[in-house]
Amino acid sequence: MEAKYINPFVAAAQIVFKSMLAVDVKMEKPKMKEQRTASGDVTGIMSLVGDRKGTICISFHDNGALFVFKTLTGDECDKVGADVVDAIGELTNIISGQARQEFEKAGINLSASIPMVVVGKEVELNFITKVPIISLPFSFSVNNGNRETMYLDFSFE
Repeated sequence: MEAKYINPFVAAAQIVFKSMLAVDVKMEKPKMKEQRTASGDVTGIMSLVGDRKGTICISFHDNGALFVFKTLTGDECDKVGADVVDAIGELTNIISGQARQEFEKAGINLSASIPMVVVGKEVELNFITKVPIISLPFSFSVNNGNRETMYLDFSFE
């Protein structure tokens, strides 16, 4: 997959985390994903169509999703529920929108579906493409100093 399809997502994740969550994310080593399962416990999913077609997934483990919810809303929550799911859906939409702005500047037309969020460990995801899935893990620190990971998995034809 060409860098012009990867770099907008990297930049979008970094910009959105810095501006909305006040944290820096560090991209770890990208990998080709063998399993067609969610990388985390709470996963926002969007299909993209236009000049290319594909799917992006933004996935967190429970603690990372709870951190996102608390940081975005200021409310405490001790388990993943409807409000946390909504927050992850919104974050998925925002990161996708930021990346699509960069695609538009490069003359690449992409439209996105409304995000869907699934909750569960190793939920099977059937990407609409037959090409490999690229997983970009991003690590970040939460309030207690622990490290969490956000996974951005995508595939474009």
